[in-house]
Amino acid sequence: MDVVGYADPYFIAKIDDRITFTSSILSNTATPTWDDEKWIVRNIPLNAKLTVKIYDKDDEKILDDYIGGFEVLNLINYHRPPKGHEIIGLLKNHSGYFHLSIHSMKSSEETKHLPPYTFDGPCRYSRHDSFAIGRLTMLNADCVYSTWKIHIRRISAFLKPHERQHWNTKYKAAQTIFGHYPSSVASLTTIKLAHKALYGQTLKHHENGQLTNADDLWKLVFSDRTTQRIKPCIYTYVIDDNTWRFSETDVQLFADLASKHALLANGSEYVRYAGEFHPRPKYGWDRCDDEWELVFDNGSGTYAPNP
Repeated sequence: MDVVGYADPYFIAKIDDRITFTSSILSNTATPTWDDEKWIVRNIPLNAKLTVKIYDKDDEKILDDYIGGFEVLNLINYHRPPKGHEIIGLLKNHSGYFHLSIHSMKSSEETKHLPPYTFDGPCRYSRHDSFAIGRLTMLNADCVYSTWKIHIRRISAFLKPHERQHWNTKYKAAQTIFGHYPSSVASLTTIKLAHKALYGQTLKHHENGQLTNADDLWKLVFSDRTTQRIKPCIYTYVIDDNTWRFSETDVQLFADLASKHALLANGSEYVRYAGEFHPRPKYGWDRCDDEWELVFDNGSGTYAPNP
């Protein structure tokens, strides 16, 4: 991509407002190149539209500066413009060119049964470290509180698109967030701001990568960076349409607040699944150097399953 002037750019791509991809942030460049940013989506309709918007990241601002965007109206029979797609800014000004590569193929016998707009990889992860929350929670010696987001392939093959869990209307804490109370708007706004602070991409204290197998998950996500050993702890999590978000929880006040399900879900009224999980040695705690497994429940108060 060629932009006018130096920036810390990233882009957000959407197909028909049904599925979204957010790139990594590139620092201080006028010619950003996202070589490793692949996005595989299955069973896209013939008339699908791709919208791409490019932003300039600024950690000091609540909202990032909008550079510009463009649309692609014929994804299936895509032809790349010789100069790339012109990036048009808010004032219809020219803001550069975006060079895009799209490869279309017919659905196979394996994939044609998947729902439209099914995300199929790669499985990317991001970790955001908060030192301010880390000093409040004191869950580790480094005083760092980490939140995780992992993109999961083919969620709809296991959790059907129409099977979403609504917030628990009988749960008093959820009522104060999603109910029709004077304080609900303030509560929901606070939750969304906290989510952005804990899960939003930043130039600093943020890590991105890809998970190609189960070993990557254990090494890159669940292993302690200092000891290289898996830490036994409890995480709260939510699964939405394409992502699995989680963070460590504890009875300590600030750790409990930072790991609330409504915060993980960015104040959404629906999730696919929510609860807690923990890693444990598969063959017993006396064999911690052997294989580990993850144990999940769906014990969320905010998004409690229907009886």
